[in-house]
This record gives sequence, C-alpha cells and structure tokens, in this order.
Amino acid sequence: MKIWEILEHIGDRDFPYVSENSDINEVIRVAARFPHTGLVYVIDKQNKLLGVITVGSLMRHLYPYHYEDKIHPRDILRNISVENASHLMSSGNVSASPDETVEVILKRMASTGAKEIAVVDSDGRILADITAIDLLKYHEL
Repeated sequence: MKIWEILEHIGDRDFPYVSENSDINEVIRVAARFPHTGLVYVIDKQNKLLGVITVGSLMRHLYPYHYEDKIHPRDILRNISVENASHLMSSGNVSASPDETVEVILKRMASTGAKEIAVVDSDGRILADITAIDLLKYHEL
C-alpha cells in the first residue's frame, strides 16, 4: 500500500505548521490547536518543509529549569538566542513521499523514533502529515 492511498482515506485534515519567522507564542498557539500531535512543522514561504519543533523541545525551551539534566550544553546558547521558529526547530527532517510504501515509512519511523511525519512532494512542499496511528488504522486496506 502506498502513502497516497492512506492520505485518500484520511481526507483533507489540517496539520500543525508555522512559518519560519513565527515567534514562539505563535508556535505555542498552533501546538495548542493540535493537542493530539507532538510537533509543529516549520515551513518557508513556498510551503517547503524546513524543520520541526517538538513539544519536548518547546517545553525545554520554555521551562529549562525543569529539564536541567536533559539539556545538552550546546542547546543552552540556542535557547538563549531563540527569537523565532527557525531558531528552535530541528532540521534533520524525516518525511515521506506519497509514492512510498507503508512498509518503507514504517521502517523509517521505527529507525528514527518518529511517531508522525510530513508527507512532501518532490519539491519538498508539505502536503499532509501522517501518524503512526494512521498507518495502524489503515494498514490492512
């Protein structure tokens, strides 16, 4: 089964995203609108996926004193200098193409620990997101 087939079953579903220049308050607002997800996608003006901000990294940024033992020293400077979404995002994107098979995406998700990933076109523009639950729900269609 291909990813595009699952997307047909999911339909036109909103997904959490902000522009690269969004401030942290906007990231929080978007994350709050999508409580079922664990991340917010960061896109450029052409809707190309630039990175993701996980709820975990957002929490560590906002409440570092609760995460002192979990913050890597290289992240301290980044946390101090964060002004917008592009400063907080992780850019090692895990994504899927609509033409890839579910098996390939499951393997990718398992190897990276991702529970949801962006589906992007050949130019890197985000089309949708797909979660592990989506894959479980439709795996036998």
